[in-house]
Amino acid sequence: MVDGIDPAVVEHVRQAAMSDRYAAYLRNTLLDLVGINTAPEGDLAGIAAREKQFWDWVSREVEAVTGGVAVVERVPIRPGIDADPAYSLPGYAARSDGAIPAAAEVYRDRGNLAVIVPGARGVGKPAAILHAHVDVVAPWFGPRSEGERVFGRGACDNKAQVAILLAQLKLMREIGEQLGQRPGRGCVLQFTIDEEIGGNGSLSMACDERFAGLPVLILESSDLVPYCAHRGCVYYRCRLSVGDHPAVTAAEMFPLVVRELEAEGRRIKDETDCPLFGAAHVQTNHGVVGPYGEHPGNVCDHVAIEIVAQSKANPERVGMKMIELMEEALAEYCRLYGDKRRELDPATGRPKVERHFDVKVMPMPQTQNFRLDVWGKSGHMAAVSQCDNAITKAAYLLGALLRIAPTFPGVRAYGRFADSKGDDREVVLEGGQGFTPTHRLADVQARLRAAAKRGVEQYCKLRRLPFSESMVEMSFDRLHNDAYADSPDSPPMQALRTAFEALGEPWPEPVAWVTSCDARLYHHRGHPVAIFGAGKLDAAHSDNEYVDIPEMQKALAAATLATWALTR
Repeated sequence: MVDGIDPAVVEHVRQAAMSDRYAAYLRNTLLDLVGINTAPEGDLAGIAAREKQFWDWVSREVEAVTGGVAVVERVPIRPGIDADPAYSLPGYAARSDGAIPAAAEVYRDRGNLAVIVPGARGVGKPAAILHAHVDVVAPWFGPRSEGERVFGRGACDNKAQVAILLAQLKLMREIGEQLGQRPGRGCVLQFTIDEEIGGNGSLSMACDERFAGLPVLILESSDLVPYCAHRGCVYYRCRLSVGDHPAVTAAEMFPLVVRELEAEGRRIKDETDCPLFGAAHVQTNHGVVGPYGEHPGNVCDHVAIEIVAQSKANPERVGMKMIELMEEALAEYCRLYGDKRRELDPATGRPKVERHFDVKVMPMPQTQNFRLDVWGKSGHMAAVSQCDNAITKAAYLLGALLRIAPTFPGVRAYGRFADSKGDDREVVLEGGQGFTPTHRLADVQARLRAAAKRGVEQYCKLRRLPFSESMVEMSFDRLHNDAYADSPDSPPMQALRTAFEALGEPWPEPVAWVTSCDARLYHHRGHPVAIFGAGKLDAAHSDNEYVDIPEMQKALAAATLATWALTR
């Protein structure tokens, strides 16, 4: 016996999970799941319709793999959830005037899915919760399979985990039929929506009194590492405005704001001192600026800025000086963030960034215009150090161009976003800041707000403009996750340890996860929680998102045995 698990069960799980037939099941299931768009794109009716399509597919598959013994429930979002302090405003639901409807409208005809699986001793309170969120970040793109790898939006984060749970139901039934063994107690699978915007689906589900206090295993893309804690994260939205000042644009203001936010993030990182956490848990990310970027929790991979120069100076001479200044700024950027031209992307085998920027001369009758394209590598903000943020890089490059005036006194230059169709006097910058239990959420918010203000004050000093409080507004209405830390010896962590030992896998030193997820919502409501799953963070949210099938098979084996340990 391995801590109460029959060796025959262990061996069956080991062989079945790593077999070709389960590899095929995981691949085919994942391709189908990724093929249904669950990104928050389009109108609310369209989002609800696609979620229903997803729930219909999962419900049919649960029926097939369990033989109809599981109870499948569509669970509406809890009424009045937007009164909960942990509620996150769903920015995707904003109307044309920017207003976000009440939760009752946002979540009409929407909800979560619960699958209650009875144990051998019959129907009763389940012994554990197995959890996976089903929403993905925008933009959605469809699946494809290449060798042992499946690509597509959500392939890694988080539909691989949904496929693993469905495969686990299939494997548990198989063990019962072939070995005559089933866990004595049941479990409940909870599939939730809106994790990526803050966790409103899980916030609703975690309040279900039927399952109060149960141990929870959160399946996330943890790269097969078990975690009992995760860092906190807050998304910011910063509106920058130059008002009615002539010949200046808000696009010029953002570099100084970004650099101040980056500097404040480094200070927060340096102050971090907490068990299970380290400097790697504190990341600063900028996901959206003007028309560029998709999500505050994504690393942005492209920004384009148009430089407009009013001068009779030789455009080639001005252009050469621009490149010289930007190369100096790029060297400073690479010293801090690394030169991603020299690092290979594991998904493609090519450099993560082929080139850092391009400059084009755009002749105009009255002005000299230059287009600056800044390139980066996308991904999840928790893996920002492995990615390359084009917004941060652009802040360094455009900041350098603001210094061109002393070199060419006759040049009056300003910048604007090349593809923006809006008002050049205003721009919105969105991103996120990771933090640990060393810092309180409210303190982090106050420090980010102060940093943004300092950046605008610096810009006003540079451009000799009077500063006004109306030039900068920062809000934190979206994702605002507290950090959480559970015991490394909690029931779900002990169950994972049992699974690792049964499979002959080394048990790692307990640490906190470098990103955040819905685990803290269950933890703060009295559930012991652990995080585990397949997939790498630097693949999640990326333009080339993928997961490897062999890694999913390993996660299937460990999660199945951990579930057995929790429910035996």
